[in-house]
Amino acid sequence: MLSRLTCLGRGPLAKTCFANLRTQARSTVRTPVLRKKEVVEKDWNFYGKMFLAGSAVVGGVSVISIGLKPAAGLDSEVSALVRSVIWPEYISNRIKSTYVYFGLGLAATGGTMALTKNFVGLQNLMARHPIMAMVGFIGAQIAINGVQHSLPYTSENMVTKHLLAAGLYGMIGTMLGPLMHLGGPLVTRAAMYTGALISGLTLAAVTAPSEKYLQMSGPLMMGFCAVFAASVATAFLPPTGKLGGGVYMIAVYGGVVLFSALMLYQTQSIVAQCERLPQHMNYDPISSSIGIYMSAVNLFVRILSILSNSKRK
Repeated sequence: MLSRLTCLGRGPLAKTCFANLRTQARSTVRTPVLRKKEVVEKDWNFYGKMFLAGSAVVGGVSVISIGLKPAAGLDSEVSALVRSVIWPEYISNRIKSTYVYFGLGLAATGGTMALTKNFVGLQNLMARHPIMAMVGFIGAQIAINGVQHSLPYTSENMVTKHLLAAGLYGMIGTMLGPLMHLGGPLVTRAAMYTGALISGLTLAAVTAPSEKYLQMSGPLMMGFCAVFAASVATAFLPPTGKLGGGVYMIAVYGGVVLFSALMLYQTQSIVAQCERLPQHMNYDPISSSIGIYMSAVNLFVRILSILSNSKRK
């Protein structure tokens, strides 16, 4: 889970942030070379959209087939939505508290983005020393989340855990702040699309037979390694070249598919943990919500990058 934090500091997010900071006071002159690069970018964006469309079709067919299995008598497992009727109150409270922290984290991150978008000192640091800024942000995020995760969810640690969680949300919101310069309507559209996607994925996870998506841990790990490597490579390869464009497509469009699948996996994982953990044992909703929170943020960043590229066409 901690390794997913590094995806925010590289790839499309870093490039979009730094590009906005560097081009606010710069005008570009179109040349034949730039037109050639635009054609390459357009081609890769077309391939990326086709890849997303194909993945959506395959995913939709898979979700429908999984949902129809119990009705056809091919699978004896029932979904979390069906089991929720007989859940004890403590299981329902665990799941509710997890998603409350999830929503509060997204709200805190959005508020921090709006507050820090015009911090000149932060913009200068990220524009002049991007690698140092990213390393510092990532290191701070991993340290904060590590300390927060190590503390049990008890009354003695409640204040400390909440402060650390708020620090993590604020840190990520501060790093995403420069994205607000892409324009309020564009950011709002990306947030709406992300919310709709997350709602659909959550519904698919809770209506599918139990633990169907928990069997995807191996492919998800391989996919995460590929997207992480592509995100790192985009820091060194320009997206206007053939190789750089392909790597960029994997980091952005492949990231959308990966973190969508992760959302399915993490949703069923949260439900399974809430059900299996005995009532007398302590459950930590803050730590449980961090996984889906990070997936949601990564989805938002990549959807915003896709919308931004489409707007420039």
